[in-house]
Amino acid sequence: MSRKRIQFGAPPRARKTPEAQGPVTVEIDRLNHEGRGIAQVNGKTTFVGGALPGETASIRVTQQHKRHDDAELIEIVTESPERAEPLCAHYGQCGGCDLQHLNIEQQRQHKQQQVLDQLSRYADVRPEHIALPLVSNDSGYRRAARIGINQRQRDGEVLVGFRRRGSHKLLNIDTCPVLTPRLQPVFALLREALSDMGDIRTLTHVDVSCGDRDGFIRFRCTRKPTDALHARLMEISTQLQLKLVIGLKDHDISVDEGYAHYQLPDSNMALAFTSTDFIQVNADVNRAMIQQAIAWLDPQPDQRVLDLFCGLGNFTLPLARSAAQVVGVEGSAEMVQRAQYNATQAGLDNAQFYRADLSESFRHAAWFRSGFDLILLDPPRTGAREAIKQLTGYGAKKVLYISCNPSALVADLPLLTAAGYKVTRFGIMDMFPHTAHVESMLLLERSNA
Repeated sequence: MSRKRIQFGAPPRARKTPEAQGPVTVEIDRLNHEGRGIAQVNGKTTFVGGALPGETASIRVTQQHKRHDDAELIEIVTESPERAEPLCAHYGQCGGCDLQHLNIEQQRQHKQQQVLDQLSRYADVRPEHIALPLVSNDSGYRRAARIGINQRQRDGEVLVGFRRRGSHKLLNIDTCPVLTPRLQPVFALLREALSDMGDIRTLTHVDVSCGDRDGFIRFRCTRKPTDALHARLMEISTQLQLKLVIGLKDHDISVDEGYAHYQLPDSNMALAFTSTDFIQVNADVNRAMIQQAIAWLDPQPDQRVLDLFCGLGNFTLPLARSAAQVVGVEGSAEMVQRAQYNATQAGLDNAQFYRADLSESFRHAAWFRSGFDLILLDPPRTGAREAIKQLTGYGAKKVLYISCNPSALVADLPLLTAAGYKVTRFGIMDMFPHTAHVESMLLLERSNA
């Protein structure tokens, strides 16, 4: 029996097809890296949001591109047994999640296969061992988020939520199942608290980030809020039990002093962070990821470890529990300061941190010339190409690469394999269930080590 499915918003910036073009029935072959179904329409690859492999679907082409088309899903004629009921009432309209209509186990298999296919096709890499994915609960996992705030001109209604799929416009959100339960009240609370404040267009968005017992709510303002609005923001932060920060163009006003913290119980430490620091949003996967990194690198008491793109010491400090010395390098001076503070608080005197632009040459830096046995890379989405070029002469026994972007990963790996490294272990981390985003960990070892 056929039934109508969720309507997915279409991607922006494309040429629309003629209005007269009618629906066609297609077979969905597989998913692309964005989680959209792939079909063939008149011999042309067509992406269909909301469709799953093995399904027969009625679709309408809505946007044309040179090498592919985009289509909207009208009706599922034959449904996949892997289809799941979405968790969220806003799914399909909100731009946050891509895969709630696919059961969680198949989501993870899809993500793993996507990375493996890219490794094989673009980097000629086939890992010797594939680890089980690192996973968490698929709801209530997200401890940090950016939430948009807007006010309609015609009636002054306050909108609070996330961007619509394929749009810059804000979708009014009532609840978000992937947010940690502690943050669930934030949408209704913000709307109610701001609805009688008059013109609030100076507020653009709010960043929330939670530690284990504390956290921050940071309001981004285009100018300093009035006393009345300031007082209302304080009321909101008190109700959510989060530290209040007001972010202006060139500085922040921290109403509640101090850091927030998240625990790493396996390493017997707590890491401090501020409202603008990067933290991994999935606490359970982060803890599992750290333990896997330690197990794969296996630092010994006589070994030196280098951690590039180290942030506030998320990997560096747990590794310091086992190694002779660890050196963390990061581009942000504030994060370096935070990492050193965290080392002191953990009682570690064998961890040093330095600031460096890792997209430029660092060959003359004092920390670089000392040599390292083990290297950990946790780069941003752009990858670590320039850093790797300078590291391949070290002869380090192991390199652990943690990737948040498969495209950058497969561009970087040939530099390491050409230097005599082979990928011995691989696994994905499902840091963001129900999205197409995938993170992965690869261990590379020297062939002659």
